[in-house]
Amino acid sequence: MTSPSSLSAVPRAGLIPLPTPFHLLERFSEAVGVEVWAKRDDVGPVSLAGNKVRKLEYLLADALASGCDVLVTTGAAQSNSARASAAAAAAVGMDAVLVLSGDEPAQPTGNLVVDRLVGAEIRFAGDVGWDRLDQMVREVASELRAQGRNPYTAPVGCSSPLGALGFAAAWFELVDQIASAGISPSAVYHTSTSGGTHAGLILGRALGGEGPSVKGVSAGKVQDDPVAHHRDLALESAALVGAEVDVEVSLDFSWIGPGYGVPTPEADEAIRLLARTEAILCDPVYSGKGLAGLVGDAPSLDGPVVFWHTGGWHALFHPAFTGSLLGR
Repeated sequence: MTSPSSLSAVPRAGLIPLPTPFHLLERFSEAVGVEVWAKRDDVGPVSLAGNKVRKLEYLLADALASGCDVLVTTGAAQSNSARASAAAAAAVGMDAVLVLSGDEPAQPTGNLVVDRLVGAEIRFAGDVGWDRLDQMVREVASELRAQGRNPYTAPVGCSSPLGALGFAAAWFELVDQIASAGISPSAVYHTSTSGGTHAGLILGRALGGEGPSVKGVSAGKVQDDPVAHHRDLALESAALVGAEVDVEVSLDFSWIGPGYGVPTPEADEAIRLLARTEAILCDPVYSGKGLAGLVGDAPSLDGPVVFWHTGGWHALFHPAFTGSLLGR
């Protein structure tokens, strides 16, 4: 299926080769009792792997067109989005400043190692909420402007209306791969938090008028009303390409556990199962919770279904997560 010309015309930065792989998870399917295919957005350069890169394709094209020289964004200490943002900025010749929650560790691990390697400046905000992190991004941008820099700011998860267009385009990529595989999936499962991935996918489905249902499995509530936020984000994104659509938001909050960034036994078990059947890695902060939602729903699903792997495996190598994952 060809994406609408208005969507195809939106400039991208060309950070990653597309399409990403799409294939059957044969042994995993046997283990969970339903046919599961994987959309592999975890595949790509180590620093530029994961779903956030699709959003950054559009955000950084806009930043470069606007003459910006530094990207400022935010996230948790092991943020996939912040890591991808820092790497993407380096790839196009921009600097990056990351405002991260928590305190600076004595030794960087996981995503923080990549952040440092690609040259990002990191400012740790302490134990603060998402609203304060967003405020600090604005403060850093003002500081940079006073220094004569031209900053470009991105929200948590890079989930802006422009960023969400990356996943509207990705929907048509998936539909083409489904057709080539000769299958008719009933649903697409993916992890969702800040909303850009879900908003883009449901927008793409609305623009295309066909395809499997889209089910977002929440890894944590960033907004007071995520359903309304995701719907509004999709509609604002649609307006950028002159489209008027109705969208259907489907979010499952039952797999969050104690909170964002806190591992759950269900996610740990799902991560181990996928690793031992397919040698594919998910992380306990983000993608593992979406995988847990699919595994939990599997007995009631009519296959085939798609698991959209949103990446984030870098956080596996943070000491706070390795113990439970390895059963220690």
